[in-house]
Amino acid sequence: MRFFFHALLAGLLVLPGAGAAETAPPSNDESDPGRTLIVLAAPAADDAYYRAWRRDVLDFQVAYAKAILGRDNVVILCDRPTLAELAGELPDDVLLVGPMRDVWMRDFTPVLTARPVLFRYSAAAQAGKQLDADWVQAGFTRYAKSTGLEFRRSPYVLDGGNFVDDGDARAIVTDRFLADNGLDKAQAGAALREALGVEQIAILPADPEDRLGHADGMAAFIASNVVAATCFDEPFRTAVLDELRAAFPDVEIVEIESPAGGPPAADAAFGSAHGLYVNAVATDRHLYVPTFGIPEDAAAMELLRARSDREVVPVDARMVAALGGSVRCLSGQFKGENARKLIEAARAR
Repeated sequence: MRFFFHALLAGLLVLPGAGAAETAPPSNDESDPGRTLIVLAAPAADDAYYRAWRRDVLDFQVAYAKAILGRDNVVILCDRPTLAELAGELPDDVLLVGPMRDVWMRDFTPVLTARPVLFRYSAAAQAGKQLDADWVQAGFTRYAKSTGLEFRRSPYVLDGGNFVDDGDARAIVTDRFLADNGLDKAQAGAALREALGVEQIAILPADPEDRLGHADGMAAFIASNVVAATCFDEPFRTAVLDELRAAFPDVEIVEIESPAGGPPAADAAFGSAHGLYVNAVATDRHLYVPTFGIPEDAAAMELLRARSDREVVPVDARMVAALGGSVRCLSGQFKGENARKLIEAARAR
């Protein structure tokens, strides 16, 4: 795929002749080990591809960041013009000069926040051009080196959007991983176990309507022992559920309807992420779930709140879903020293 208002006082600020102003959103707290850092990449001010949708993406990222603050930590990487544009909307330590070459941070950044591993970014996300995919990822790796981020590297091709995990020993990919790396199913499972240290791996048949073959529009771990799966039409539905049950015999699987319709895709090559509730970001304490301003949102939130062991936080994704991605697609995740380094870099700018 192609590519703050600083907290002035801990309490309310009262201006002469005016009522109490709104309390500024709480800022990052890297000392809390229960927080995860969610990293967003703002579209560059001169990016031609995103020009028509740039303000929509920025408005989404600002609203999403405000939903994260006080729960987890968040940083938005951006170029200098965009930082100046957003400076009155978010706390200072949320904005950081570090322009990325695309906005879909999930795909070209490391997987597994506790023991991060960076795979090679797939050409499918860049119109089948591996050189373009490598160029996008190189923008991240150069910035990561300059900031001192640490992770292991794997030579295998795997987008972060095609990797869903429980944060520990279970993972989900699609058979796109087999095709991208010339592996059979047994070889793929062995390669992923060795690279990631996971124990149980589900290799789902890729959704034929998803050009990227990503798993994060198909399933999500919403609790340590619960997977939410998009409810597909038969016979594809049975194929997905059979693989999940075989891979995770002790895990509860709940299906969630993905309503059809919605605004047309902004780019027909990538379709729309409208209605994909499983494209959610799971942290230790929270589940950030896309909503779409439709009646089906309420039932989806009710189901997820009943089955998740985390606070479910709705995030309005209408502004970005037409671009082919949603909450999870736009979110890189970091913990520990990597998270601390990024937050400190934002504070030091």
